[in-house]
Amino acid sequence: MTLALFAFFSVALTLLGFFVPVPIFKRLVILGLSLVLLSLLFTWGKPFAFGPYEVDGVSRVFTLLALIGALWTVGLVRTGRFEFYLLVLYAAFGMHLLASTKNLILMLVALEALSLPLYALATWRRGEGLEAALKYFLLGALAAAFFLYGTALHYGATGSLVAGTPGEGPLYALALGLLLVGLGFKVALAPFHFWTPDVYAGSPTPVVLFMATGVKAAAFAALLRVVAPGGLEALALLIALSVVVGNLAALAQKEAKRLLAYSSIAHAGYMALALYTGNAGALAFYLLTYVLGTGLAFAVLSEISPGRVPLERLKGLFHKDPLLGLALFVSSLSLLGLPPLAGFWGKYLVFTEAARAGAWGLLVLSLVTSAISAYYYLALGLAVFQKGEAEARVRPLSRGMALLVALFLLLLGLFPGALLPALAAG
Repeated sequence: MTLALFAFFSVALTLLGFFVPVPIFKRLVILGLSLVLLSLLFTWGKPFAFGPYEVDGVSRVFTLLALIGALWTVGLVRTGRFEFYLLVLYAAFGMHLLASTKNLILMLVALEALSLPLYALATWRRGEGLEAALKYFLLGALAAAFFLYGTALHYGATGSLVAGTPGEGPLYALALGLLLVGLGFKVALAPFHFWTPDVYAGSPTPVVLFMATGVKAAAFAALLRVVAPGGLEALALLIALSVVVGNLAALAQKEAKRLLAYSSIAHAGYMALALYTGNAGALAFYLLTYVLGTGLAFAVLSEISPGRVPLERLKGLFHKDPLLGLALFVSSLSLLGLPPLAGFWGKYLVFTEAARAGAWGLLVLSLVTSAISAYYYLALGLAVFQKGEAEARVRPLSRGMALLVALFLLLLGLFPGALLPALAAG
């Protein structure tokens, strides 16, 4: 049902876009994404397969997270062109396909299906946005080539195009390495992160929200299928590089979007640590807290400016709009991982699983770098309480959404056990 709804709305809205007013078209896109979300919830825990397309627990949970990012993005955007909303719908369709297959060829098609709309969305603002999109496109094409070569070598080593097929020998190891490079680019694992700061800073803020939430969710679903059987030594190196590079580079940032870009690299490392231990539940819960926390931060920034947001522009936000300032403060603390917010339990689960797996080196490094992140997260969160003349063009719906997500982060932090069984059942 999920695939059918995606296909129907993608085709129907492509034709209707030329005849329907943009405000109505936006509502139709929201309706389509909401129906897809409801179809996931109604079929929760019920597996379905059709050829290489397979809806299982991984598919449902990670598609749900990607849809949250897509709906949030559509709700935030103010534009007079229907193409923006249509491109978000296309990208969400690609994310669902990526999360719902073990076939490497279909994974490659899904990667391109989600990437091509994002290249166009990144250019929505001309000037600096065009330069960012060009870098994203060129490096994305290179990552796709790595993934394609990895697929070919995987077939040569195992005789199968199904991710997770066991194998051995240098050819198999090289295949896993190339597949890891292709997907590592999408989740911004170091050293494949070089596009992230420039693209986050140059793209419209709602698009960055979509990149930081939906793309990460879908790509980690694919990584969960590809990397789990082997390649853990290479993954350990990427984890160490990501948490160190991401956190140390974020310390020097004076612009909010670049700061969150580098922090997203560090969070990719922490999520990869959950992948390293093989615990999909810990990965899903961490990704949920990250999607809510970073999505809330970018949602607040989008109300201040669609472009760059220096930390200086955040000063006085709490006095200008207490609810918006408090929402950014809550999101910063959740991303830092302070109790009683949900981000604390996300890190707790990941670090506990790392201890159980005996990954002590990675665990200590992650704990130290997580402590270092307190410097820039507190700088981001406390800036709203300082004296200044922050400006924000807030709509009642955006303010209400910010309040809802901030409260959910608090409630999920107070009662994390209420959601864990549902994720496991998915």
